[in-house]
Amino acid sequence: MASKAAFLLVVATVAAACAVSSAQTKFGKLVVTGVVPCNTGTLIDVATSPAFPDANVELRCGGNVVAGAKTSSNGSFAMEADMTNALVALVGVCELVVDTPLVKCDGKLPAAGALVSYLQGPLARLLSGVFQLAPAGFSFQMS
Repeated sequence: MASKAAFLLVVATVAAACAVSSAQTKFGKLVVTGVVPCNTGTLIDVATSPAFPDANVELRCGGNVVAGAKTSSNGSFAMEADMTNALVALVGVCELVVDTPLVKCDGKLPAAGALVSYLQGPLARLLSGVFQLAPAGFSFQMS
């Protein structure tokens, strides 16, 4: 019952933000920032793993690529998408995917597979018109 109430609260918050954005005749944006680790494992700790420079990061929602970015030399990235993708991001239909082979950042790591992460972020910033999310934690998945 609590999860249903939380879901309804999220949907209501997104709807309110969209209404506010529409009233201002501009739509908000979804901003995703983070750091990609060069490592394998589950919920990889970016603080203890080397960074993955020049990796392609995609935001995929419902199987479709809605935004993308390339990591900098320190593994960080930032991407933007329009607010219509915020709702699907909130209900867990979006994920970050790094298909760039890990062998490109460390020759000892697998040449196949991907890093994948769901998203997390505070709802409070949604009403400002900018909804900021970050990786919940990258995990390695063999392809």
